[in-house]
Amino acid sequence: MKFLVRFLLGLLPIICNLSVLGNRPSSWNQLRGPNGSGFLKDSRPPIKIENHIAWKTAIPSGLSSPALSERKIFLTAIEEGRLVTLALDKATGKIVWNRKAPAVPIEKFHKASSPASPTPYVDENRLFVYFGSYGLLCYDHDGQELWKKSIPTPKSLYGMATSPLVYKDKLILVLDNDANAPKSKLSQSKILALNKNTGETVWETPRPFQRSGWSTPLIKKYEDGAELVILGNGRLSGYELPTGGEKWHVTGFSRETISMPFTGNDLIFGSASKLGGASDAQTDPEPFWKAVISFDSNNDNKLERKEMTGHFTFPFRPELPPGHPGYGMPLPKDDNQRKRRLDGMFHWMDKNKDGFWTHKEFVSNISIGHGKPLLVAIRPGGKGNITDTHVEWELNRGIPEIPTPVFFEDRIYMVCNGGVLAGVDASNGKLLYRERLGGFGQYSASPVVANGHLYLASEAGLVSVAKTGDKFEIAHRYDLGEAIHVTPALDFRTLYLRSEKHLWAFSNLK
Repeated sequence: MKFLVRFLLGLLPIICNLSVLGNRPSSWNQLRGPNGSGFLKDSRPPIKIENHIAWKTAIPSGLSSPALSERKIFLTAIEEGRLVTLALDKATGKIVWNRKAPAVPIEKFHKASSPASPTPYVDENRLFVYFGSYGLLCYDHDGQELWKKSIPTPKSLYGMATSPLVYKDKLILVLDNDANAPKSKLSQSKILALNKNTGETVWETPRPFQRSGWSTPLIKKYEDGAELVILGNGRLSGYELPTGGEKWHVTGFSRETISMPFTGNDLIFGSASKLGGASDAQTDPEPFWKAVISFDSNNDNKLERKEMTGHFTFPFRPELPPGHPGYGMPLPKDDNQRKRRLDGMFHWMDKNKDGFWTHKEFVSNISIGHGKPLLVAIRPGGKGNITDTHVEWELNRGIPEIPTPVFFEDRIYMVCNGGVLAGVDASNGKLLYRERLGGFGQYSASPVVANGHLYLASEAGLVSVAKTGDKFEIAHRYDLGEAIHVTPALDFRTLYLRSEKHLWAFSNLK
């Protein structure tokens, strides 16, 4: 009997640990996984993913990436006009709970975006969710609401997309805003730090020179502290943690910044395309002409004003089909306003006023984007404007518009619209290769790395698996058959993909 009691007492810590295990976060507990790196050590998901479909679950629409605990997957979505948070069982894909946010008017957002874009953050006991339309919500892993905090919706060109982060006992959220502060020409942009246990505001840091942005920050940790690194419009900035004071900034980025800062080899990296999405400093005008002349209904290789019909607009991203929300210059819905906009567009390009756009006229006058595409490597330790003192190198070719590049084993990998994958030597910024994946169209999902392979997903639904290294090599391709706009998530044997209508699990467990 005494032996049995001792045996059961010995099992007690194990049983307790198993209980805790079910609630603690997975390593992939935020946007792009461990500290936003896009890489999970010791992960072994399948390469030929179509042979390893563990489950597939229908879910409402949204653009948040999966965030994981040991046993659950958390997502946000919009369902029947209400913002919701979902939890799914990792083993089965079953939706185990669904919580509605308070009913509020939905923020204005671009057709290519969603009011459920920010990715949740998962810690040992809690789940933190941000909706631009409402504010912050905190749940336990079983869906019990712990606290909530209404936050005025920032004015944003495309809708809010930044995701919350946790540093020690603080929940941190960047709220960049196009609205001016009262009686000022400066913006209301700010960093908000809250007590993660209560939702009470601990401090705010103004960002008065910043306007709307769509990047999620990076927490860069050092032996003696940490910095919050934020990519905003025109500049990358570092703020001291835990106090929130600005320490340094680097300029040269375009007005619209989307990707997340990342780190590797003790450097900080930031990237942004030209305004409008161009990935190279010198842009080839031919794809733009090809997109325009596709509306040449009489096939005379010239464009007349009367041929500007249907989905015609000036192309920003000619690799996308006309009618795609990101294809070109937005036009008014009102017919009269639309006509005036197209008239002005036509006459601006028709320099000789002969009533036609010709190839020569178009390619000699086109101006594609503003600013320069930029990937920079920054050496930490500076103060103030460190653009001229701490930038180790910069690259101006092959820079993505939306996806965040990923650092792995002294190399940086990045994918651009049109399905072009580039490998970069992280020590000096030299291009190792730049090759097509085989899929065209837009890439919104950031690449992730596991087991020496890159996993890349196009909006059209092509999933490509490429080997890491100095040379370009495709290991596998698979057409999922559904649009993919969201960065995948990784577990130790599983790849999770959120498509337009489903969450998929591809696993080596079976």
